[in-house]
Amino acid sequence: MARAQQAIDRFGAYLKRRNYAAHTIASYTLDLHVFFVDKDGPPATVTHRDVEQFVTQQHDRGLSPTTLNRRLYALKHFFDFLLEHQQVFGNPVKPSYFARVGRPLPRALSPEQVQALFAQFTHPMEQALFRVVLRGGLRVSEVVKLTLTQIDWDQGALFIAQGKGHKDRRVFLSSDAMASLRACAAVRPRGVPHDAVFWNRKRPQVPLSVKAVQQKIERYAKAAGIHATCHHLRHTFASNLLEHGAEIVSIKELLGHASVNTSARYARVSNQRVKQEYVRTMKKVIRQHKV
Repeated sequence: MARAQQAIDRFGAYLKRRNYAAHTIASYTLDLHVFFVDKDGPPATVTHRDVEQFVTQQHDRGLSPTTLNRRLYALKHFFDFLLEHQQVFGNPVKPSYFARVGRPLPRALSPEQVQALFAQFTHPMEQALFRVVLRGGLRVSEVVKLTLTQIDWDQGALFIAQGKGHKDRRVFLSSDAMASLRACAAVRPRGVPHDAVFWNRKRPQVPLSVKAVQQKIERYAKAAGIHATCHHLRHTFASNLLEHGAEIVSIKELLGHASVNTSARYARVSNQRVKQEYVRTMKKVIRQHKV
């Protein structure tokens, strides 16, 4: 491990220069430490067989395919970096080592579930935080970094700077979301760092973290008797737009997706819209073709 540490540190510095997210760099570093923990030689001595044994070991420990693939991707990216800098002679991570992972369809919350969840939010800050996710489709990492200067109060919009994939975008908000933001700003305490819109209620001087928001919604969802995450609210935002006639291309821009194919996945879960279309059309068919 000691002989690999220097290369891992250089790789981490490289990712930082490339403006990778801090949590991505931390995950890659941890995954590389897991791989190299029992290896004494330098990275150049790693073979295909070493990686294959690692995959088998991780399988035996019950690691999920998603986590295994993340570790393999970190390893592959690491060796690509070393190969580019002529520190190794090849990449020992083969494509065949990656596990096939089915992509589950995004699950939206029902109107009843949304009402049950929001009934748990009593503080203006929490009302605003989760309503912005529901009405604007923001990622939780974007919500915690939202600043007052990103709010266009006149136009009812947010400017999301450097979202996932380092893409800037403009997000429009509904009147109820803007009202929640105004109520939140009215009770915002002094000393909140970085001009942030949302804060840590117990320690306002400490930045609100992604983990804190995730734990917060998990706690409230449990109290409401449902299963809900911030990502479910984001899915609900997209599904609601689609069911009421929004175009896939518009949803792509609002969500900040790199590809329209990602946004198109919501079309497969918009069952209510499909049902309405079926009923409307079938009534015409029955009137013309009675049996």
